[in-house]
Amino acid sequence: MLLRFRCKNFRSIREEQELSLIAAKTRTDERSESLIATPFEDLKLLRCAAIYGANASGKSNVLAALSAFSDIVSESQRLWRPSGPIPRYDPFVLDDTSSNDASEFEIVFLLDSSIFRYGFRFNRTTFLREWLVDATSRDKVLFHRESEGEDTQVSFPNKNLIKSAEDARHLEGIRKDVRPNSLFSSASAQRNHLLLTRICSFLTDGFDSLGNYRIRERAVASCREEDRRKQVLEMLRFADVGIRDLSVSSMNFPEPDPQSEAGLRQAFPGLFPNSEKLEPLPPLNFLWLSHAGAKDRSYLLKEVDESGGTLAYLSILGPLLDRLRDGGLLLIDELESSLHPALARELVRIFNSPKLNPKGAQVIFTTHNTNLLDMGLLRRDQVWFTEKNREGATRLFPLTDYQPRTNQNIEAGYLGGRFGAIPFLDEQLLRESLIPSEPAQTSLEFSSEG
Repeated sequence: MLLRFRCKNFRSIREEQELSLIAAKTRTDERSESLIATPFEDLKLLRCAAIYGANASGKSNVLAALSAFSDIVSESQRLWRPSGPIPRYDPFVLDDTSSNDASEFEIVFLLDSSIFRYGFRFNRTTFLREWLVDATSRDKVLFHRESEGEDTQVSFPNKNLIKSAEDARHLEGIRKDVRPNSLFSSASAQRNHLLLTRICSFLTDGFDSLGNYRIRERAVASCREEDRRKQVLEMLRFADVGIRDLSVSSMNFPEPDPQSEAGLRQAFPGLFPNSEKLEPLPPLNFLWLSHAGAKDRSYLLKEVDESGGTLAYLSILGPLLDRLRDGGLLLIDELESSLHPALARELVRIFNSPKLNPKGAQVIFTTHNTNLLDMGLLRRDQVWFTEKNREGATRLFPLTDYQPRTNQNIEAGYLGGRFGAIPFLDEQLLRESLIPSEPAQTSLEFSSEG
């Protein structure tokens, strides 16, 4: 489970910003039944966090940073070109220095009964630093990595990560594999180091981002499992979209032709650096939905014939059900996109419910839906805001900074500008843009003597 995430110099996030899912200590019993208990008596976690802010204030970039963090851990050793740049380097570009400065990510998370702090610092071509700390009781550095040019040094202070001579040999082999543009943790997962593989698995498989283009494919493919199909169907019925049943059909692609493969390798050598045989493409899945129609008959519609709202809801269901089953973190950009406010509210209630979410799955979402700013639905420490300064840099801050009363109308306060993070709308500019100006009046004066 996620405790904290911080990032620096990523897209509109220039200065270091931090998002926390650690429950704030309050004097009153503020919906404590929705909190996630941990093995630590004084540590309870939030099940969800909502991020509000004006358009282009950086809400989406907070989620993009979390998603980029997970992708870097997953891909750096396994997929990136050995001598290429770091694809996820995406710095702040609205000043003269940040565009060439290093970016930095760090996450604090709970895995089993241990708290870990893991992060890395990188520029366009190199991971400059990387660290893993066991922060369960007092900080114990498990490994620390420093890179300068082609030289990468990995140290294991006090041998906190080394349990045996065999373990030392294993880690030394991994150290030799790591490249300037790949993470030591990623290389360790590739070489099946027990602890580091578990950590990498949580940081990759335990993260779902609905901005990921594979989400639709995975959501539809999951309906091929009968138990999951029934769950998706019940959730669609719950949403009252008129769907009675659904099914999946698949189209399999033919095996790669050896002659065509040779031609592809010759035409695009950069795409096929290895001599391994090309794998066949995965099957293409199609979803069919049965709708109630005239005379109570059922009519079959293709997925492409469904409304945008139904497809948006359907795209959420696969990842949502996965997280509720397995735990982990779900990132949803613009929760209310094509969803009715009542349905968006219900999805938040599902995650906040210990009964419906027994594995303690967490969700972080951005939204403009102020109906969710209800202290009967969200705690004050579950609400965050983003706003940009005059230089275009994002600031992320929690509602608790304003110490609102438990009975305060948060929605009215937000819309009234009490907490910032709303757009400044210049009515004069609006009038000037919509009301055409009168043409200038000119006159010619003639002298009576002329």
